[in-house]
Amino acid sequence: MQRKPEGSNCMCIFVCSSASVEFGNLDESSLVQASGNDLGTEDRELLKAYHHSFDDEKVDLELIMHLLYNICNSSDGGAILIFLPGYDEIVSLRDRIIFDDKRFVDNAHRYQVFMLHSNMQTLDQKNVLKTPPPGIRKIILSTNIAETSITVSDVVFVIDSGKMKEKSFDALSCVTMLKTVWISKASAIQRRGRAGRCRPGVCFHLFSRLRFQNMLEFQTPELRRIPLQELCLHTKLLAPVNCPVVDFLMKAPDPPPALIVRNAIEMLKKIDAMDVWEDLTELGYHLAELPVEPHLGKMVLCAVVLKCLDPILTIACTLAYRDPFVLPTVASQKRAAMLCRKRLAAGTFSDHMVLLRAFQAWQKARSDGWERVFCEKNFLSQATMEIIIGMRTQLLGQLRALGFVRARGGADIRDVNANSENWAVVKAALVAGMYPNLMHVDRKNLVLTGPKEKKVRFHPTSVLSQPQYKKIPPSNGQAAAVQALPTDWLIYDEMTRAHRIANIRCCSVVTPVTVALFSGPARLPRNALQEPLSFRGSRVSNDDSDSGMEDERSNVALLKLDEWLHFKLDSEVAGLLMQLKLKWHSLLLRRMRAPSKPWSQADEITIRTIISVLSIEEQFAGLLQPSGVGQRPRPVSYNELPSAPTWRSTSSSAENELSDDSSNAEKVLRKSAPPTFHQPRRYKEKNILPSKRTSDEKSDQSSVKSTGSSCYPSPCASPSSPMSGKELDPQIGEQLLQLWGHTTSAGKTSTDNVKL
Repeated sequence: MQRKPEGSNCMCIFVCSSASVEFGNLDESSLVQASGNDLGTEDRELLKAYHHSFDDEKVDLELIMHLLYNICNSSDGGAILIFLPGYDEIVSLRDRIIFDDKRFVDNAHRYQVFMLHSNMQTLDQKNVLKTPPPGIRKIILSTNIAETSITVSDVVFVIDSGKMKEKSFDALSCVTMLKTVWISKASAIQRRGRAGRCRPGVCFHLFSRLRFQNMLEFQTPELRRIPLQELCLHTKLLAPVNCPVVDFLMKAPDPPPALIVRNAIEMLKKIDAMDVWEDLTELGYHLAELPVEPHLGKMVLCAVVLKCLDPILTIACTLAYRDPFVLPTVASQKRAAMLCRKRLAAGTFSDHMVLLRAFQAWQKARSDGWERVFCEKNFLSQATMEIIIGMRTQLLGQLRALGFVRARGGADIRDVNANSENWAVVKAALVAGMYPNLMHVDRKNLVLTGPKEKKVRFHPTSVLSQPQYKKIPPSNGQAAAVQALPTDWLIYDEMTRAHRIANIRCCSVVTPVTVALFSGPARLPRNALQEPLSFRGSRVSNDDSDSGMEDERSNVALLKLDEWLHFKLDSEVAGLLMQLKLKWHSLLLRRMRAPSKPWSQADEITIRTIISVLSIEEQFAGLLQPSGVGQRPRPVSYNELPSAPTWRSTSSSAENELSDDSSNAEKVLRKSAPPTFHQPRRYKEKNILPSKRTSDEKSDQSSVKSTGSSCYPSPCASPSSPMSGKELDPQIGEQLLQLWGHTTSAGKTSTDNVKL
């Protein structure tokens, strides 16, 4: 194999060892055919022969092993740094060195193998910097983190695979893709510079000079690869008054595509951060002030109104930063790491619960002085947890500055956590923030479907990826996991794509009533609620003829929240559900306009009604109500904060106190709360509410029906969709009718027609 010098201390191996190039999307053979005239005859033949013997989509680990062996035999000492794309390649090469290749296994005492990855323990990264004893050679397997983030002074040899993992976001499908791509010329030069920091070194590039000439000069800017919702939100504050966001961003040195910007603006409109004229709403102004992404900011603000702030603060800050779980250093520990996640989930079918429980357990271990051992045992990153604490304090301080959390009295730290112990309410805030990241369960085909993706799988790190307490072969594990779900709706934080398969990360199951109440825009079109007559005229197609006949006989209405979220339910219940949804949005709007204004009696009644409905639905869906959800974090002293002394000013003595009292609604819920563990039940097995309705309730229902299809004005109406509707169980309507009737008659309230 021919080697050519590239600089005084660099050699380049003329082979290709991975996926297609960014430039023109050409593979190696196409490059040789198109621009191979600059190569010599021997070099061209070598490239052609290698291309036919190896798959361009992979990293040639066998070639790296031969090169590594030759370096170890031909030189006396010096650490070896090998750049690989990702964790899978690092583990595979590590296993070859330690377990498979006899050339290294027979002389294992002569080598120390280290792995460098951003999701690994910081302690493992620190060990890389230590100088090995005499006679022992250090071999470092690393991603591009070793280009600039970590400098190992004793590295003499560098093997560059020429590949890296690059994260990009497709705004059209809202899918995040982690692709293996060729590095840029700047990265190749930087990797070459890692060799010989303290003495002359050598770098082996596993790509041809022809490939190097066709690489990008620099990596694609993040402005063209990341979601732009947060950027567009802040751009609106900086741009001139009459300048559209897309025109302002087009003035950037390397502007993002205009279509991507417009899609980000449409997403901001969908979550009510912008109105139809691209002006910021009251919610949008508050989201721009919070140091998190817009959907996480909305989640936090909804948690303030729902009075379940503390658990949402922890979850939002974790999602805003990174997954606190680290990758196991040994492949055999993958199962142990997954069992840790499942143990923290405690049967709640929720990855968000895993994040919350992990933080709470770490806080307890921290107060007892053994947090480092706890992190090692449960595959958690100590540094990540420390940063989450700082983010929580900073975010809470910003909420105080905006007036959402006060030092004492109403809206103090106790009041905004009055419902933190109720997991159903916490999930309602999650749904409000995660929308439109929703998935529906297709029970017939046992797959997850979305508005754009018709077949989605759970990410392997999700606790929902396998059935609870069952061992299922990998071939049908996903189908069994979907079949085991207790409800037909899920929320997720991120959708990623690996090759052709879309995966969803950080998921939680939710009830359909939670989706109906907290999903969809605040401004609904006039035809959002279709009465039974119009519904029968253009009835949604249904594969089950019996259910179709039942729909025609019954009083079924169609509730359309957007182009995809459609529900079929009783018309009276639909009207009441719309009234409760309208009251929720009215309450949220009033809190955004005047965060410090005291709550009215009608507002308290609305929240109690919502909590009652959500709690009963959780119980009848067979979902667990875990204890300790609202556990307050341990007070953090000034010396324990990671940095930023300004965080200290945002905390007060009230923040560190536990709430001992609770509202009347919370007391009622505790009396009727389901046991900690119980078997799932179907809605029709038991009707806990009487079926008769009072005259006052009937008058309330009639007033709702009269406004159900006409009092939701919106400048942008959602078009009708031929999709089949998802049904809400009739018993849900009974519960909603009774609860809403009792609270309105007790509070002497009427329909609150507030224009949103």
